[in-house]
Amino acid sequence: MDGTILGQGTFSASYSGTNPNPGVASVQAGNQVIIQIPSAADWVKVYNLRQYGTAGINTAYFQGTGNAVVGREFYWQRGMVAGTALVKYYGNGGQVFSGDVITTGGFTIYDPSGLQTGSRPLLGNPVATTASTDAIQPVVSTASTAGLSIGSVVRLSNTAQTDVNGIDFVVGAVVANTSFTLLTASNRLANAPGIAGGAGFYRIVYNPPLFYPARKTVVNITQAVNAQVSTATEHSLTVGQAIRFNIPNLGTTPSTTSMIQLNPTPLNNYLVATVLTVVDPYNFTININTVNFNPFIWPLYTNEPTGAPSYEPIGENSAVALAANNSLYPQYQGQNIFNANNGVFADATINTGFYGMILGSGGNGAVLGTPIIGPAGTVHFTSGDVIDTTDNILWVSGKAEFGGL
Repeated sequence: MDGTILGQGTFSASYSGTNPNPGVASVQAGNQVIIQIPSAADWVKVYNLRQYGTAGINTAYFQGTGNAVVGREFYWQRGMVAGTALVKYYGNGGQVFSGDVITTGGFTIYDPSGLQTGSRPLLGNPVATTASTDAIQPVVSTASTAGLSIGSVVRLSNTAQTDVNGIDFVVGAVVANTSFTLLTASNRLANAPGIAGGAGFYRIVYNPPLFYPARKTVVNITQAVNAQVSTATEHSLTVGQAIRFNIPNLGTTPSTTSMIQLNPTPLNNYLVATVLTVVDPYNFTININTVNFNPFIWPLYTNEPTGAPSYEPIGENSAVALAANNSLYPQYQGQNIFNANNGVFADATINTGFYGMILGSGGNGAVLGTPIIGPAGTVHFTSGDVIDTTDNILWVSGKAEFGGL
């Protein structure tokens, strides 16, 4: 029947980065959100409930620059190009609607297989890079950062940094059409790759692993009574989950070998580590004392070919999980992972796949020419660099009796 509502819901905007203007209160575009809707939906509408009651601004931060207005209403229907949205926003200081179109950061059909017409692919097209710095947070130079934002995941190839190529890394900063930074301040490489990267390519990795929990690349491990582990992308682990490490042997002396004592062997009774605390999306602590272990080393380009340091989830320490039962919710980009169990069953392997819609962070308005924050909403930072307010977003999807593609 025409106008049938197939699904509706609400969520709060989230953001996994830091205040884009440290020490000053600011409004920041939120991370993209994926909502679950039937694949047969012909239209989707989104309303930013909190922003409806506030005056317009043109100083919201988007991709590191505070020149964006905040969208209030968004519309998509089947047949529109991926990433686009019809949008209404308030002009600066007022509450009168203006209309525009954004062609990136709007609505994109979500299909983990990448096969549904209009859905985004599993990987973006290769984009040329011109250089990358030899640093613990490599800065990659490129003429196009289209589709990138803080929290995006990228994969480099064909650069001189062979120890970095082919590995998924979170993006920690973006300078529009100039450069992006691998990793964040909290999950930097233990050491620089050992060489600057020249020309190469990057591709956006659009979808997280289909099955949870997943094997992850490790970029640093501290020498501590309860070692802290840093990962290249969000780990999504919860307290009590059990993991085993695979740390490559890089040399012949303790100063060059890396922290191979974490690897399971008959001598350590096939060591299993338990997650004790979740520090942030990229860091967690474990119940292993690594004070007297070799220092952790990120492989240098001279160590290639070798595998990247990683861990593999293998189960759960039930006693530790039970003690933290009320806080065990596997998350990715601030949202609970679809189908994942919570509580003491949070370690269970599940297929996270579903049909849905990606609500993006926004993009340049066709008329406005500057960014319009998208249907994922915004968060507000205090001058103390703490998020104190998040947008409340309402969405509804439906079916048309005739038409569509």
